[in-house]
Amino acid sequence: MFVEARTRPVLAEVCRLLGYPDSNAILLRHHTNAVYALGDVVIKIAPGDHDLERVRGMVAVVDWLVDHGFPTVGLHPGLSQPLRVGGHAVTVWQRLDPAHDNPITVSELGTLLRGLHALPAPPVPLPVLRPLHSIERSITRSEILNDKEQDLLMGRLETLAASWKAMRFPRGTSLIQSDPQIRNALRRFDGTPVLADWDGAALGPREWDIATVAVHCRRFDLPGPGAFADFTATYGWDATSWSQFEELCQLRELQMIATNARKSRPGTEAADEVHHRIAGLVDDGVELRRWHIL
Repeated sequence: MFVEARTRPVLAEVCRLLGYPDSNAILLRHHTNAVYALGDVVIKIAPGDHDLERVRGMVAVVDWLVDHGFPTVGLHPGLSQPLRVGGHAVTVWQRLDPAHDNPITVSELGTLLRGLHALPAPPVPLPVLRPLHSIERSITRSEILNDKEQDLLMGRLETLAASWKAMRFPRGTSLIQSDPQIRNALRRFDGTPVLADWDGAALGPREWDIATVAVHCRRFDLPGPGAFADFTATYGWDATSWSQFEELCQLRELQMIATNARKSRPGTEAADEVHHRIAGLVDDGVELRRWHIL
């Protein structure tokens, strides 16, 4: 089971390699990965060493982005990464300003994505975005879904799969971050916004990244009712003018629900939130129910 008691020994070994005392490490997040902050570094521990090839590809993408001057978080120099420690793939990053007092805005996120989507495809192996397969796998592997919920999600997937296969994306394909949101962006200490968290980097339609921002704007309590309009103004294209954008947003929401259903354990607050989101698929009327960040 991927819990803090399992990753603390891995953290201790990485700190030993770096020459840092692990007693000062602060747990930032323990969900998809375990993320610890210590001194001038952030240590990210993947669930298992089976992730090594995926993490190796992510490292290659980040190195390429840095070489191209794209504003992102850099890996800690002086280490050959990823590390393999205690059966886990581990990366060590330069620590940036957490920006609690000056969070990244949706408008700044639009500028970052515009720059990312303007880049050529990097010459490194990248997975191709295939959301249908990942959603189905997450639904069938979840330990928290009852039969009724599973049938509801699979039925919704069947409907949206037909829409996905018929979509013609006006913005085309490029390197996408696949989960761009204000929590996956940070500031350098000089205030410069940067995009982070490249675990899901893939080749896919640019509209997928845009739909992710739209879902976050409407499902979470982002500042101001016009948050997505602010994003659109800096990104430079109004996705709502594309007739299939709403269906893409619904597919992105379904993926977010299914992924968290797979990751959540029974009886936890995360599981309660997943059930809350699924209930909204049935009960949402004119006003979409708000979600809570996991």
